[in-house]
Formats: sequence, C-alpha cells, structure tokens
Amino acid sequence: MLFYRQLVALFCGNDKRALHMSLQIVEAEQKLNELLPKQRLEGSPPAKLMAAAKLWSDEVWEQALLMGPMPLTGDQRIQAKLLAKNPVYICGVHRSGTTLVKDILDGHPDLAVLPSEGTWYTNLEHKLSLLSKDAQIVFLGKEWLRRLVNPINQPPYWLAGRSTADNSPYVDFARYLMAWWTQVKRDNDQWPHIAIVLAWASCTNKLGSRYWVDKTPVNERYLARIWGSTPRAKIIHVIRDPIATLTSRKKMEPSVSFRHALADLKVSFGVAVKQSALIHSHFMQVHYEELCEDTQVITREMVSFLGIQKSAALNQPTVAGIPVQANSSFIKDPEAGKVISVADHNQTDILSKAEKDVIAAYIGRLSAKLKYPLHRVGFLRGLYLRFRYRLLR
Repeated sequence: MLFYRQLVALFCGNDKRALHMSLQIVEAEQKLNELLPKQRLEGSPPAKLMAAAKLWSDEVWEQALLMGPMPLTGDQRIQAKLLAKNPVYICGVHRSGTTLVKDILDGHPDLAVLPSEGTWYTNLEHKLSLLSKDAQIVFLGKEWLRRLVNPINQPPYWLAGRSTADNSPYVDFARYLMAWWTQVKRDNDQWPHIAIVLAWASCTNKLGSRYWVDKTPVNERYLARIWGSTPRAKIIHVIRDPIATLTSRKKMEPSVSFRHALADLKVSFGVAVKQSALIHSHFMQVHYEELCEDTQVITREMVSFLGIQKSAALNQPTVAGIPVQANSSFIKDPEAGKVISVADHNQTDILSKAEKDVIAAYIGRLSAKLKYPLHRVGFLRGLYLRFRYRLLR
C-alpha cells in the first residue's frame, strides 16, 4: 500500500510539474509574440526579442525532456526511411528568388517543405562540430524551435500554431526530434538535419511525402556533397538578373560588403553554367523573372521535374500553409499570397555607376551565357575597378 501511494504521488507530482511548465510556455509565448515585428524587420533583431525567444525555447525544451521522446510506430519508421533519401534543394545566391520557389511549392501534398532555411552545410554543421555529442541535439533543437516561430523576421509567425495549457505543437516537435535523433542512420553527413526534417514532417503529417524540401542560399557550392550523401537529390537552382540581385541585397543586407556579394554571385553563376551544360534529370535551372512573369508555366515545369501531380496549392505562395507577403523588398506591405511581376518590383536605383561597371567587368561573360547580357566596359576601366574592389582573381 505504501508503494502504491508513493507511485501515485510521483505521477501526480509529474502531472503538476507538467501543467506548471505548460502554463510557463504559454506565458513565455505571449511575451515573445508581443515583441515580434508587425512588419518586415530591417537590420538585426533587438536584444529583447532575442532574449524572449531564448527563454521560450528553453521552456519548450524542458517540457519535452520531461515528457520524453515521442513514441514512433512501425509505419512511421518505414515512411521516414523512404523520405530521408529524397531531398529537393532550392539554392541560388541571397535575394535571387529562392524564397519564392519554396513558398510556391510549400502547400503541395507530396512535399514536406521546411518552413525556414535549412543552412546545414552553410552554418549549422560547423556549429555542431564545436559541441559535445550531448549538447548537439539541445543546440539544434532550440535553434529550430525559434525558426519555427520566426523564420525571417516578418509575418507569418508561429508556423506550427499556438500553444495552449493542454498542448504545444512545439513540444511535440522537440519530442519528435528526440525520437528521430536516435533513429536516423548516421552514414549520411547531414543526419542531424534529416532528424529535423523528420520531426517537422511528423508534426505536419507529411512523413508520407515523396520529397522533403530545403531552401538554403549558396547550397549550390555543395552539390558534390549533396549528391554524394543523397544520390537521388533534386536541385532547383534559381538565378536572377545580377543588377536586380545585388540591388536587393544592398538594400536588405547593408552589412554585407558589395565585394563579397559579387564574388558569391560569380560562384553561383559558374555553377549554373556548368550544370546547364551537363543536362541531367537531377538539376533544374529557374530564371526568377520567368517565374514571376509566367508563374504557371514555370510551376508546371517544376512539377514535371519532380514527377509530382499538379495541385491547386501551387497557385498561391505560402509558408506552412499560411499566405506569405509578396516577393518584393521595395514595396511596403505587399499583398500576401501574390506573385509580383518584374515590372511591378519598382527597385530603387541604389547601385553606383562604378558598382554597375564592376559587375559587368567581373561576371559579364557568365551573365551573358545565362541570358543576362550586361553593358560592355573598357578593358582598362574594368581592370581598374576589379583592382579597386579586390576582384582580380
């Protein structure tokens, strides 16, 4: 009898603790929600927002630890094994239109689309390598919890929904991550990222999808690694007029040096030219301008490339099923769920003549091969500008 009473007290104590933590999550969530910017945030997030996001993710992770890994069924394991082998990577330089492609594919029933940039090869892999094995899942889990709330510092937020005292989809995500962390085969150099994918797919009932989709700018640099670890991977490489790309990047990422932005663009264009010449079934090139002007035509080409069915969901850009702000950094409060034509982008001319000339001198030949002819610059002028911007190589 004494043992029975102790057991009941133990479980009741855990229930009370779980309820207390659930209420803490709801409270922390409300405080975080009040700090999220109502419009697109330009510049770095304020310290109060970062602190509130950290506090909230800490609360969610603690609740998940208390409840333990989510139980997995045999069917889930079978579905996960198939899904893990079939990624689609959307890549291209920053501000080239990769987000629009992701948002168009977001609602398709055959695709499990990550609602935030994956950044495995470009960022997270290195950060995890500096941590102990036990610390890796904690860091990655909390990082992705915050990404599910606020992926790009503009609405929509709370992509898995909102928490209540009875349930939190973010606790579910963390518990699924804990479960898949031990199940994913570690013969793949991005297995922690795949655990994230499977956790998100589990939460959104997308484990049975044909592909999982990751959008990360400059992933085109890692094609050898991607195809080495997942030979079935499909690549959608988005390219855009270089003047428009660098104009948008100068406006939205003023801390990035023009020199580095242009060097990134040259690498990306070089990959695009090389892969286009190979012509194979695992690589597709998308011109951003064509996607904006003939959205349905390019969408049909992507559907054919992926071998998936047509779907009405492809007619509206969304993230986690929520209509997203239209594709322009230069229009204030653009209409959600709409694709803006190139003519309506209305970019402010913020590049200097020297910047435009060095663009033409540095990537003019590559740009022309990709159907973006640039103005000609004299040899001496081009040589001087490349020297000035340290772009001689």
